[in-house]
Amino acid sequence: MVRSLVTQPSGNVLKLVYPVLAGCCVFLAFESYNFFPALFLLPFFLNGMRRLPMKSRLPAFWLMAVITNVGGFGWIRFVATDYGGMPVPVALGLVLLFALFNNLNFVLWAYLEHFFGDSKNPFKIAALFCVAEQVNPQVFPWYFGTALDSALVFYQTADIWGVIGLSFVLMVLIHLPWWIWANRSALLKGEKVAFISQIIFVGFLLIYGNWALRKYSNKETARGEKTVAISLIQSNTGLEKFYGEHKSIAERVREFRGLLAISEEAIRNHSGNVDLVVWPEGAVHFPILTNKEIFAPLANLAKKQQVSVAAGSVESVGKKANGRWEYYNTQFVFSPAGTIQGKYRKIILLAFGEYIPLLENFTFLEEMLPKTISHFSRGREKPLFPLGNNVHWLPLICYEDIVSGFMAGFDHKRADFIVNTTNDGWFGKSDASHLHKQMARVRTVEYRKPMVRALNTGVSLLIDAAGRTISRETDLYTKEYINATLHLPQTPPVTLFSIIGNWPIYFAIFFAAVFWARGIWGRRR
Repeated sequence: MVRSLVTQPSGNVLKLVYPVLAGCCVFLAFESYNFFPALFLLPFFLNGMRRLPMKSRLPAFWLMAVITNVGGFGWIRFVATDYGGMPVPVALGLVLLFALFNNLNFVLWAYLEHFFGDSKNPFKIAALFCVAEQVNPQVFPWYFGTALDSALVFYQTADIWGVIGLSFVLMVLIHLPWWIWANRSALLKGEKVAFISQIIFVGFLLIYGNWALRKYSNKETARGEKTVAISLIQSNTGLEKFYGEHKSIAERVREFRGLLAISEEAIRNHSGNVDLVVWPEGAVHFPILTNKEIFAPLANLAKKQQVSVAAGSVESVGKKANGRWEYYNTQFVFSPAGTIQGKYRKIILLAFGEYIPLLENFTFLEEMLPKTISHFSRGREKPLFPLGNNVHWLPLICYEDIVSGFMAGFDHKRADFIVNTTNDGWFGKSDASHLHKQMARVRTVEYRKPMVRALNTGVSLLIDAAGRTISRETDLYTKEYINATLHLPQTPPVTLFSIIGNWPIYFAIFFAAVFWARGIWGRRR
């Protein structure tokens, strides 16, 4: 009896304590905690929760999701207080509301495991998790597999099956030790086929990962590669708060001149002849095209230094019929001749930050909103920008670098590298910028293209085509620059993921739905 009490946790422990600890295991593995080993404790708590009856298991998995969200998305409080003007209690309530309804994929996962027959097989557990993860809508497309950036050798297969496939890989890896221990007496008997298949899978991950880490590096080689010298500028431009603390025109002009000065310093101190200078999203507080005092110095910087310059600002295109301005979040590109080479208008806008949902359908709401509320128009084109005759780069603005599959509309087969300009200043001194970096990193492996990430305020850096950081990382709220050189192959790589995208998981969802419907129908009959 005593032994039973010691070895078998009570129902309340399984329903309350285990979910809390499981949620902690998840968020501790992500930026900026980076305690990846915590994930290998996760199956211990999950297996305990799986012993619960369904009426208790689903709330337990929901509680795990809530704890995960509170730990991973607590930065929402800083946005709500610093830039939304909300009192702290209201901001904390907003965090809790978000935590309650985000990542419900954990609950769906628990249901699917039960419906398709509870199993301890890591492959089945991981497959059902991926279906639940993809079906669940999320405000921020957060994927479990992004935590594998702490174990880059297992990260490399993202060029085959994308970030969702990494979630499968990670779920298999953390469950495998527990499965081997539970079946240790039958590994070479009843579980022989399953054991061998899992060993082959892990062996493939290790072999492929080590090969890819050697192949996709930024090291200089003797194979006639292309090189691009980059000066990345972190602007630390002050943000306009909707409820006050607006900067004067003179203060904004001083910020702009400071950016010109630090750009010239970066170019002077680069070890090579700079090809591209990158300013972040929102670095310029004036519309570049319509303000001569801004356009002329930027054009002169490009022409004098003989570099291309990418700079982000608002683009005003005129007034609508109701008198409100129509504008875009735009990245302008100046050529070495000092002319506008092209521009990229942001396509994926952040709800309530850059646009008001359904406003186009209910236009009368626009008259009720304060003039300070942002409602950008969406861009439509997905261009590439050339550097010389044989190098092209692909632009992404902010949130777009964390959306799996978004790059499919670009001519990514011709792109040599990615430039992401971001304004993470809205998140305050929180972990959000680090989490954003982690969620963006996987794009470099999915498409095997280095990424230049220029942020208004940390974490700015360069990442190679294997997901490695190849520059220093800037701190939050500092004005500084990073100089680096990209060593690129003559022909941009084309990955399997870039061809097939997320179709494998869509097929998995389809078959899961078919078998689910068949099971429901059979039970009713």
